[in-house]
Amino acid sequence: MNNYDVIIIGAGSIGVPLALHLGKAKQKVLVLDKNPSPGQGQNKSAIGGIRATHSQISKIKICLKSLELFSLWEEENSDDIEWFEGGYAYPVYTEKDERTLK
Repeated sequence: MNNYDVIIIGAGSIGVPLALHLGKAKQKVLVLDKNPSPGQGQNKSAIGGIRATHSQISKIKICLKSLELFSLWEEENSDDIEWFEGGYAYPVYTEKDERTLK
């Protein structure tokens, strides 16, 4: 029988990074998910985009830390995740929206 320090239910945007950090802290971790591979659940369509343009400061801080982690990923983990630092485009349909974005 295997023994684990932590069992995580869900291999999504919370479970996977949690498992990574616990593993780095020398915890024995088991991740269980109903899907055949990580990142295939509710947040699947959001994977691949990180932005720090939220209205809540807590979300901005988390996203800025995420951007830092991804930009250093290959250097720290010897794993090329093909990180590309791009940007976002916001379409504007009215003059009011244009003023808001300026």
